[in-house]
Amino acid sequence: MDMSELQRRVGVAADGVCGPQTRAAILLKLTEGPDTPLDVMDIEDAAEDLGVEQAKIWAVWDVEATASPFIDGRPTILFESHRFSRATGHRFDVSHPHISSRNWNRKLYPGSQAGRWKQLLDAVALDVDAGFASASYGGFQILGENHEICGAPTPWAFAWRQSQTEADQLAAFLLFVKRRGLVQALRTGDWATFAGGYNGTAYQANRYDVRLAEAFARRRAAQ
Repeated sequence: MDMSELQRRVGVAADGVCGPQTRAAILLKLTEGPDTPLDVMDIEDAAEDLGVEQAKIWAVWDVEATASPFIDGRPTILFESHRFSRATGHRFDVSHPHISSRNWNRKLYPGSQAGRWKQLLDAVALDVDAGFASASYGGFQILGENHEICGAPTPWAFAWRQSQTEADQLAAFLLFVKRRGLVQALRTGDWATFAGGYNGTAYQANRYDVRLAEAFARRRAAQ
């Protein structure tokens, strides 16, 4: 998708320039969703679908975005500069080092959601598809680059769906886990295998598997 097509989708004049009006329209479009929260039945149905304990789905939810799927009406995001660099063939590493880095760098993560959305919009201004593909969204923090396996035709469509309801975020999680072959690991509580498939090979650096196991234990004890 190019900028003119995105502008038509968000309802502004299609001049191909991601100026202030276009940025505001993109943010508005991703804020208009009803943001309806999950309820117990949503998780019950998802757990039955996967054949797992409900506490295991809640554990992923708790760890991924600390159970904050929406902030200020938009899905919680994390922009990944190294993913954007790779998706764009490293073309912007020199000119835009705050959003494009050949290597993962924790220092490039802004502390606020406002800062992270600015990163995303700066990236979208350079490459629409690569920009939306390089952020993770919502309560399950799935990267936009996984849009196809999550049932969305484009990275923009994925971002928009993640901005609608928490149930939409859960639906993407179900598809992701199934199509990534992670259902068995979730069923058996093999958190290392699940973490590697869900968050990549660097999961150990963030003790992701340990945090999932701890979150699962807390959820199970609270039942």
